[in-house]
Amino acid sequence: MNKILLSLLVILSANSFAQQRCGTTERTQQLSENNKEFSIAKQKVNAETTKWIENNPNFSVKTIITIPIVVHVVWRNPQQNITDAQIFSQIDVLNKDFRKLNIDTINTPTVWQPIATDCEIEFCMATIDPNGNATTGITRTQTTVNSFGMNNDPVKSTSTGGANPWPSDDYLNIWVCKLDNLLGYSTVPSGWNDPGDGVVIGFNYFGTIGTIQSPYHKGRTTTHEIGHWLNLDHLWENGCGSDQVNDTPTQEEENYGCPGFPHNPNSCGTTNANGDMFMNYMDYTNDACMNLFTVGQKIRMISAINQ
Repeated sequence: MNKILLSLLVILSANSFAQQRCGTTERTQQLSENNKEFSIAKQKVNAETTKWIENNPNFSVKTIITIPIVVHVVWRNPQQNITDAQIFSQIDVLNKDFRKLNIDTINTPTVWQPIATDCEIEFCMATIDPNGNATTGITRTQTTVNSFGMNNDPVKSTSTGGANPWPSDDYLNIWVCKLDNLLGYSTVPSGWNDPGDGVVIGFNYFGTIGTIQSPYHKGRTTTHEIGHWLNLDHLWENGCGSDQVNDTPTQEEENYGCPGFPHNPNSCGTTNANGDMFMNYMDYTNDACMNLFTVGQKIRMISAINQ
């Protein structure tokens, strides 16, 4: 019996770590190592962001910022060709999460409720395509590729079995496909011309209905990756380093599952009684455990949009 239980534990442990939650940091590091121009451009963006925030200490969003989205569904089998309804369910999640209209905001610990904020950013499906024609904002491409990885972004080109992006100055491109052991990843802001600008999400982690797979079944993978797209880092970036946001607590490492509050009150050797902000969208906890962006994160995202 003990041997059987031990075998089950090993299998469960292996499965829990088989799927990488987010590939954005890895992709960014690869670009930095292989492309000096990108590395310099990214450093410049961070410096400009710091300066913008310093120069706009009391900024206010005069009108809600709306970002048009095009969703490129790249599929090999019918299950991967997700429905329009599943796509729309994801847009609904984004608008609730970024406007602090998500019902689970009631789960934000009292100590952080004052800084949990409405980011005043909304999303809509594109209604006009690059040629000026009416569109649903959805493209569908059948492929012969079994699954896609991050290396060279094959899902972002028809020549490698994917779909070409629409102009990134006008649209947020989101590719939905079968990914290799990965929930999603994103590009990050830089002055370097990234031909694959946008977000990639696994078809079974996009939206709240249809092909979704628990515990990442509430659309928060896309919320997380768009956070990266708008220049947010993981809370534990560089391991007890800084996510470049002042109002998020110092955090030593990522969190999984759904911890109890407070969690890791001595993280990074601090005496922070509140512990990790594990319910922040930029951590790795289960979708059902995430519920907030902070004021500091909002300012950083608005800075990215303004620049």
